[in-house]
Amino acid sequence: MRLALVLLLVACGHPAAGLESGPRAPRLQPPAVIDPARPDATYLTSIALQLQPGWGQFLDDCRLRLPADHALNRMTLAATAELTLDRTGTLVAVSLVTPSGNADFDRAVKDAIAELRGFGAPPRDALSDDDHVYLRWLFARDRRQAGPVTAAIEHRELPIDQAVARFIAAHDLSRAARRIASAKPPAAITDVMTAALREGLASVDGSVQRAAVEAVVASHATSLAPDVRMLLETADRDLRLAAIAAAGQLDDRAAIATLSAQLARDLAEERAFALAEAAALAKLGRADTVAVAVGKVLPNPIALEVFSRAPAAAQLGQVVAAVEHGSAETRVAACAGLAGVAVPAAIAAVGKGLRDADASVRAACVAAVTETAASAPKLPKLVAALASRVVALQHDRDRAVRANAVIATSLVDPAHLDRAIDDPAAEVRGAYAHALGYAGAWEPGLRTLVEDRDAEVRAAAWSAYAVRGVPAGLRSGIGDPSPDVRRAAITTTRDNDALRRLVTSDDAPDVRTAALAELAHRLGRDAIAATLLEAFAATRPASADRVRIARAWLLAP
Repeated sequence: MRLALVLLLVACGHPAAGLESGPRAPRLQPPAVIDPARPDATYLTSIALQLQPGWGQFLDDCRLRLPADHALNRMTLAATAELTLDRTGTLVAVSLVTPSGNADFDRAVKDAIAELRGFGAPPRDALSDDDHVYLRWLFARDRRQAGPVTAAIEHRELPIDQAVARFIAAHDLSRAARRIASAKPPAAITDVMTAALREGLASVDGSVQRAAVEAVVASHATSLAPDVRMLLETADRDLRLAAIAAAGQLDDRAAIATLSAQLARDLAEERAFALAEAAALAKLGRADTVAVAVGKVLPNPIALEVFSRAPAAAQLGQVVAAVEHGSAETRVAACAGLAGVAVPAAIAAVGKGLRDADASVRAACVAAVTETAASAPKLPKLVAALASRVVALQHDRDRAVRANAVIATSLVDPAHLDRAIDDPAAEVRGAYAHALGYAGAWEPGLRTLVEDRDAEVRAAAWSAYAVRGVPAGLRSGIGDPSPDVRRAAITTTRDNDALRRLVTSDDAPDVRTAALAELAHRLGRDAIAATLLEAFAATRPASADRVRIARAWLLAP
C-alpha cells in the first residue's frame, strides 16, 4: 500500500523522499468514533480498521511531502466509493459513485481499496436480497478520512416474491420472515410457513417431526405429502403412526404401495400399525386391499379388529362368530372389529358381548355401541334395543366398562345417564364429563367436575364447556397447574391477553401451541401477521416453536 502511494506521489512530480520546504498542511485528528448504538457499528468499525490505516498514511504523506497549497492537500477533497462484497466478505466490485474531481486523489481511493481483498464474513443483517453487501464509503482529505462514521450499508431488495423464494431455497427462513415483515404479503408468508413445516419434517428431533406432521394434516398442506411419505418407514413408532394417518388424510395415493406392503406384514403382530395402515388405505379408496389382507389371516385378533376399518360382507360371519368363541383377546378384538358396522348381524353380536363374563369384552362391546351410534346417521333400531343393557352397565363392577357405558348411554338413551360425579374411578368421572358435553343436561355437574381432584377429569370437564359454552362467573381453567387442563380450557376463555401470556410464558409446548392457534383463529391473519413474523424470525431452524408458529398462521382465517 505504501509503495503504491509513494509511486503516486512520484507520478505527480514530487520527490518520494525528503521533506518539502515551506508550510505544511495541518495534522489531522483521528476520525470520529462511530456511535455504538448504530446497528451496523461493529461491522463498519471492523472494515474501517482495515481501510483507515492505509488511507491515513496516504494523507500524512501528502501533508509531509507536498506543499500545503498542493491540490492533494485541499481539505475539500472527498470521494465516495461503492464496495460490493459477497457473503464471505470478499471484495467483488469497486466503483466511484461520487468522484472528488481530482484524478490522483480518486486513483488513490481505488488503490487503497484494491490493497484489501477480504473484509471478513458480514453479518446476515448486512446482506441485500442478492446475498451481497453494498457499502458506501467516504474517503475524505479532512478529519473524516476513511472512518466508519460517514460509511453506510445500502440494502438492495429484489421483488419480494423473488427474495422469499431465494431465501426459502437457501433454507434461510428467519431471513425470509424478516424480509416480509413490513409488507406482510399473505402468499409469501404462507410459502415461508409451509417451508418451516418441511424443515420440521426433516428435523433430527422426533417430537418436532411429529408436531410438523400434525400441522401438515391440520392445515391440509398437500404439497408436503411427499415429505411425510418419507417417514412411513421411520424407526420412531409414534412418528410412523402419525405419518401413516397423515398419508390417508392428505390423500397421498403415492403412499398406497408402501402402506399395502406394511399392512400385510403388520397384521401378524403390530396392532397399532395395522389399524393405522388399514384406516389410511380405506381413506385412499383401497378398502379392497385391506379386505384381501385381512381375509388371509382371520381369525387373527389383529385382523378381527382391523375388519372395522374396511368391513367386507364375505368376512362378517367370521368376525361375528368370534364374539362368542375363542380367548378373551379374540372376543375383545371381534367386538372392536364390529364397531361402526351398522348391520343387524353385527349389532346383535355386540349385544351378546355386552353380557360377556369378561370385563374387557364388555368394555370393548360398549365402546362398539358408542361408535356405531355415533357413525349412523339415524340410530338403528337394533342399537336402540341395546339401550337398556348399556344403561345397566353404568353400574358394572369394572371401571372401564362403567366409563364406556356412560359415554354410550349419552348417545343411545341420554335420559338415563347416571350422575357419576361421585364415582371412585377418575376414568368414569372423566367419561361423565365428556358425556355432559353432548347430553345437554346437568350443567351443575360440570361445575363440580372442573374442581375435581384428578387433572384428567378437570380437563374433560373443560372440554365439555368448550362444546357447551361457559356460564357466567366460572373461574377460567387456564390457570390450572395441569397443562392438560390449561390446554382444554383455552377455547373457553375470552381473555386474549391471557392467551398471549400463555403463548410467551407457559412451560408446556402443547399449551403454547394451542394458545397461539386459538389467538390466531380469533384475530385473523391480518392482525397476527406482524407478531408471528417477529417471533418466527427469532426461532431456531427446525424447532418446535417454529413449527408451532407455522401451524398457527396456516390455520388462521
